[in-house]
Amino acid sequence: MPIDISQNQAQFIKQQLLNFPVAPGVYSHFINAGTDRILDILEENYFRSELAQGISCFKYLQGDYGTGKTQFINCLAERAHRNGIVPTIVNIGQECPFNSPLAIYRSLMGGFLPPTRHEGTLQSYPEKGIEILIHEWIKQKLRELGSGDGREVPDVVRRQAERTFTQLWLGAPDTQAASALNALGQRLLDMECGAHHSVTDKDLISWTRGDNIRSKALKEEYGLHEPARDETAFKRLKAVIGFLRTRMSYRGFMIAFDEGTRTASFRRGSVKQKQAIENMLTMINENAEGEFGGVMFLYAATPDFRSEIISKYSALYDRIGTVAFLPGRPMTPLIELESLNTDDVIKEIGERLMDVYARASGVVWEKEIQLKNMETLIQAQKDVEIFLGTVPPRHFVYQYCRFLMEQEKSQRLVNAEDAELFVQTHKLPDKEE
Repeated sequence: MPIDISQNQAQFIKQQLLNFPVAPGVYSHFINAGTDRILDILEENYFRSELAQGISCFKYLQGDYGTGKTQFINCLAERAHRNGIVPTIVNIGQECPFNSPLAIYRSLMGGFLPPTRHEGTLQSYPEKGIEILIHEWIKQKLRELGSGDGREVPDVVRRQAERTFTQLWLGAPDTQAASALNALGQRLLDMECGAHHSVTDKDLISWTRGDNIRSKALKEEYGLHEPARDETAFKRLKAVIGFLRTRMSYRGFMIAFDEGTRTASFRRGSVKQKQAIENMLTMINENAEGEFGGVMFLYAATPDFRSEIISKYSALYDRIGTVAFLPGRPMTPLIELESLNTDDVIKEIGERLMDVYARASGVVWEKEIQLKNMETLIQAQKDVEIFLGTVPPRHFVYQYCRFLMEQEKSQRLVNAEDAELFVQTHKLPDKEE
C-alpha cells in the first residue's frame, strides 16, 4: 500500500537522502520499517497513559553504525508529538558533552518542541525552545478563552491566563528557575496581548535557557541573580519539568540523547567519562524515584559503549540489563535494533523509497523489474561489502537512492555484475552521525 505523502514532503526526503545518508528528521516515519511494533507498544504504554499519570521510564537504544538509531528516535518523537507529549532530541557531541549537566540542561531548554493539539505536525514548528513551548501554550490558552489570534484580549481573559504565572510555588526544586518561568510566562503573555518588547526580554530568555547571563535589570525586576551551573542544572531541569506539567498541564516528555558513533569522545576511565556515567545514573535513578514526573529518558549508542564502557560500571549496567525489549515486556530498558533488521525489513524500506521517488518525480515504476533489481542490489551489497548478515539500513538507503535516480531516467533490469559495479562505484562515505 503506497504511503500517504505529499509531493513537497517526498521531494524533501529525496533530496535529503541524496545529500546526507541520515534519517530525514521529522519525515523519518514515512520511510520507517521494522520497528513499528516496538513504536506501537511504547506509544500505547507510555505516550497514551503512563507519562500523563506522572510515571517515568528509561530506555537504552542500542544499534551499530547505520542500523537506524536516529531514525527510531525521530519516529518515536513524531508519535510523542501527536499524543501531546513534548519531544526533545539532543545530539551528544562537542556542543553537548554528556559529562556536563549544564550542557545537557542548555540543550534541553533549547530543544523543546510544542506537541500537537489536534492540529499541526512536527514540521509545523521550525523554532524550538522553552520560550516557544510557553508561548504556544499561551496562544492555545487564549484561544480556549475565546480570545487571541490577533484579536484584542479583554482584561478578564488576560487575568485568567496570567494566574498560571503568578502563583507561589512552595517547595520548588529550584526557586530561581521557578521565578524565571513565572517571569517569562508573564512577559510572553504581555506581548501576546499587545505589549512592546522590553530591553530585558532577550536576557530573560537567555537566562532561562541556562546561558551565563548576569544582569542588574534581571536581578532588580525578577530576582534572577544566579545563572545555571553544573551543580544546579539537574535541580533546574526538575523545576522546569514540574512547572510545565503541574502549571501548564503538559502531559509528558520524551527526552532522547543520541550519541551516534561518539562513544570514544572521552578517554576510558577518565574523570569526564566517569562524570558522564554518573549523569546517566542520576537521571535513571531520580527518574525512577519520580523526581522527573512523566518523563521518558532515552539514550542511544553503539553496542561497544555498553560492552566496553558501561559494563565497567555495574550500577548502570544492571539498570540497563541484558534482556532486550519484547512486545510482552514493555518495561524492559534495553531496545536492540540489530535483531530487527532483516532482509524483509530492508526490502520494505526499499518499497517505501520507491513510493517517495514516485511521488517526488512523478515516475511510474515497473514494479516487477524494480523488485528484482532491489533483490540483486541487496545481494551485491552483501558480496562487495562483505556483509555476512543483513545489509545495514544506512548502506542500503545510500546506494539504493542513487540507484533509483539512475532508474528514473531509464528503467531496466540489472544483472549481478552490473549491481556489483554500481556498489563498488557508490561507496558510503566515512562514518558520520
